[in-house]
Amino acid sequence: MRKRVTLYALLSILILAVTLTGCKSTGDEFALVSSDLTDYNLNSVDYTLGEFKLEFNEKVAGAKVSLVQGDSKSKIETNVEGNVVTLTGLKLEAKTNYQLVTNIKSSTGNELSTKTDFTTSRSYPEIKDPNETLMQTFYWEMNKGKYKEKYPKESNLWKLLSERSDDLAKIGITSVWVPPANKAHEQQDEGYGTYDLWDLGEFNQVNTVRTKYGTKEELEQTIADLHQEGIKVYYDAVLNHRLGAGYENIGDSILASGQKAETYTKFYPLKGRQKYYSKADEWKWDWKAFDGVDYAANLGNIAPQNFKGKTWDDTFEKDYLLGADVDYQNENVKDELKEWGSWIINDIGFDGFRLDAVKHVDSKFIDEWISSIQENTAKDVFFVGEAWVENTMGLSFYMYDVNNPNLHVFDFPLRKTFETLRNGNLNMSTLSKAGMVNKRKFADKTVTFIDNHDTGRDIVEYKAPINIRKYQAYTYILMREDGLPMVYWKDYYQDGKKVGLDKLLKARRYFAYGPGREVKTNDVNTYSYVRGGLSDVPGTGLVMMISQGTSGDLTTKRIDSGKSNTEFYDITSNVKGTVKTDADGYGDFKVKNSIDEGWSVWVPAN
Repeated sequence: MRKRVTLYALLSILILAVTLTGCKSTGDEFALVSSDLTDYNLNSVDYTLGEFKLEFNEKVAGAKVSLVQGDSKSKIETNVEGNVVTLTGLKLEAKTNYQLVTNIKSSTGNELSTKTDFTTSRSYPEIKDPNETLMQTFYWEMNKGKYKEKYPKESNLWKLLSERSDDLAKIGITSVWVPPANKAHEQQDEGYGTYDLWDLGEFNQVNTVRTKYGTKEELEQTIADLHQEGIKVYYDAVLNHRLGAGYENIGDSILASGQKAETYTKFYPLKGRQKYYSKADEWKWDWKAFDGVDYAANLGNIAPQNFKGKTWDDTFEKDYLLGADVDYQNENVKDELKEWGSWIINDIGFDGFRLDAVKHVDSKFIDEWISSIQENTAKDVFFVGEAWVENTMGLSFYMYDVNNPNLHVFDFPLRKTFETLRNGNLNMSTLSKAGMVNKRKFADKTVTFIDNHDTGRDIVEYKAPINIRKYQAYTYILMREDGLPMVYWKDYYQDGKKVGLDKLLKARRYFAYGPGREVKTNDVNTYSYVRGGLSDVPGTGLVMMISQGTSGDLTTKRIDSGKSNTEFYDITSNVKGTVKTDADGYGDFKVKNSIDEGWSVWVPAN
């Protein structure tokens, strides 16, 4: 796949250029589309960027662009599609002065010409084994309402991921968590209303072949494209329950009380299961494959009740969550789910799993399931469970309950701390001990995150988003030594945080290496953290500072960077200028007391 890097940030350079260098136009209407990136620093354009786009308010008829460096002038290839001009084939060098010369003509005869001077950024350390960074590639409202109209490409997520695979690799994403790819009880379901786990958008079931995200063929191509870019792909496995799609799923059952009930537990024949499961003809999914339900067609809503002869599974919290609760005391069920898990890895090509609502699934089975998959593949499979427990003691107990060395968990206790930070009430010095990531036994078993498809919804159903001081929280998880940090698709692509996150991802990709160290002068309003860098890679290491202050002034801390006589600059550009350390490695590092700009990452200038 051709390497592409989309730089919307340079759009703002040309917007600024209209002000800085002037433009000539035969009409006042033709202009660049306004951007929230007008603070882009013309003195530090990323030299690694090879392609960028310009969007105008009129259809473009032609574009001529050239790049001037000293006495040399080269023509830049352009591609015009509607009102978007894409410039490709840029080969910029670090710390070099350039001038971008453009002449754009609109379909109505208007003309816009600019000359823009800019300087490329400093060079970056050469990293052979970059940090791991995960991205969740979906959100609850995807392809719904205003998002459907504004982001039409998200109607086929698999194709969009293929299209963006090289962009994701370029910013340092090494793994992606995709939504449940299986057939759900209705076509627009997010995937959590499981119908047929073996149908990944291949068969005409519940009135559709494709799932909300695309077809099986498209999914497999996406996995191949992501793998080509070195990105691993994790499947969202929904093992707790099944949801029927209609009257065809109603079957006769017997409740524990002896009462006959018409329940949505008739899951046969299933086309995907019939094709791929080796024992599909030996047993079927009827009420005997489930523990209980909370609804019956002939009775209406009922309190969650067991079926006759059934008991709830041995789960960390209550077994019943929703729908038809899967029975993991049933040996047929357990055997099938183990075979399915291996099929997802070995046949479909996934590299790991996110386990939905895992504390509601039998803990012993989770241990068996993980071990079975790992034993039946040559891959080092990744497993992370959504055990929504917001205190470290409780989440530790869950880890002990499953007791499988391959299981990771999302750090919900750390996110709980970020809620306090969001509200401006956190003692920042306590961040040194916050969450599972700071528990020695579990530090390497945590996925740290800020928001996800449950917490980051427009309408609050579980938890309110971390919508204030979010960059401070991201700075914390992306710069620290422990934990696998996760970036949320909606934050990156929909909520206007791409530019800031790109800066933090760049800092993680090139500088956040070596042993981490807490700063002794951390206090109520300011938290700092040092990465020592790699001894064999010059220029790595950093000093990270975040603030929950609101005064707008600067806080200065004298910090031991571990690097003597070294010049540092803030890669976020929130604090201007540089810091020079002394012979002992100490420097006066700064952070702004601001909700929006209270995050700085100081990295070596050379």
